[in-house]
Amino acid sequence: MLTPARALRIVAGTAATLALAAATALTAAPASAASASCGSGYTFLDSYAIRGLNSGRTGGYVSLYWSNATGKNCAIATPISSWSGLVNHLDVQLTTPSYPGFVDDGLDANYHYYAGPIYISARGECVDVGGYFDYGGERFAGHAYGVHCG
Repeated sequence: MLTPARALRIVAGTAATLALAAATALTAAPASAASASCGSGYTFLDSYAIRGLNSGRTGGYVSLYWSNATGKNCAIATPISSWSGLVNHLDVQLTTPSYPGFVDDGLDANYHYYAGPIYISARGECVDVGGYFDYGGERFAGHAYGVHCG
């Protein structure tokens, strides 16, 4: 039989469990650690290694996506998972032959988890894509020129 005292302990225990679960959910990961996405309708094309200019070691990737519906490419740069949050000046860039300059995210910021997504209209054109960051006193860079012409 459920006594009033037992019912009170069950309610108190349930409330404590719910409070702990809510606190854990709210502190599970910082917002800045969320993964980036180009959004619906974008198809993954390729990723290019971001390598140390001195060591040649791979420290991250710049990923390229395409939307046939919009005629746009999208790019996102990320460090390898063990370096996420530890890199400095993470940057991603896109350009086409007809674009004056380049589209950039991170050049004037100090991102640590990802840079992008950035978008550029590229129907009928090739794109140049790049990703960059600093880690452990070394500069890392990755580029692909004249890729995914469409």
